[in-house]
Order: sequence, then structure tokens, then C-alpha cells
Amino acid sequence: MKPAVLMLCVGMLIGIAGCGDSIKEFPCAKASGVVMCEGSPVQGAMVYFSPKSTGKSAEVGKPGFAITDEAGRFVLSTYGTGDGAVVGPHVVRVTTSKEFPCDCIGEETLDLMNVDIVADKDNEFEVKLPKRTAPAQKNPFDDPEEEKE
Repeated sequence: MKPAVLMLCVGMLIGIAGCGDSIKEFPCAKASGVVMCEGSPVQGAMVYFSPKSTGKSAEVGKPGFAITDEAGRFVLSTYGTGDGAVVGPHVVRVTTSKEFPCDCIGEETLDLMNVDIVADKDNEFEVKLPKRTAPAQKNPFDDPEEEKE
């Protein structure tokens, strides 16, 4: 795994674990789904559900995070493993891994869809990645020596 991707994964996992009692926990509901690229499941994709601000409060809660399995399935975690996502509106983003490439775009800066997480419900989503229309750009931060291995 590339160092940058590894660091991102480690950072997200630390964030999921929490930072102690000082973090306000917002109510969560179960949330899961599948990531697809042109009808095929995407393995190893990092899925982010980022809460959106509503009303006058700037507090929205932590993002939910998951990594897809070999069938493209994911179960979101926010404060604990598999607890879902914060109740309310979210923007969904997906980052795809170089280890499991596909012909679709998966970038953490691309908003794929807006969804609502509903309390007391198993929220299930199909996230469809858009087809790549141009060749993938080389990441200037990738280590060229690592690609030779």
C-alpha cells in the first residue's frame, strides 16, 4: 500500500476510535451499502459520509467511514465499529485504491450524492461512481521508487 494511502487509512481509523470524552457524540443510525463502477462492485474503496450543517448550529458530528469488501459492500462506523452515521443530511465521497483500480472516478474531493440518515432505520445506499472520461492523472506525491517494486 502506498505511504500516502496508508497514512490516510491510519488517520481515519484513529478518528473513528475517537479522542476521549471531550467529543460530543451525536445520535447515529445503521448505514451500509455498496459502491459500484459500471455495474461492478468496487473493492478497497474508502467511503466517507460527511454530515452537513442544518439550521443555526455549526456542530454536525463526525463523518462516517468504511472500506469496501470484495463485494463492494460497506458498513459505516462513526464513534464505534459498525455504529453507522450521524442522523441527518450527509454528502457522500469515495476514494478508490490503486490496488483495486476501476474505470470510474473515486476522489475524496468529489461529492457523489447527498443522502439523509434516518433514525431507527437501516439506511442502505448504492453509490455509483462516475465513469472516468480522461486518463487518470499521476499523483505528484507518489513515490516513483515504490512503483518499480
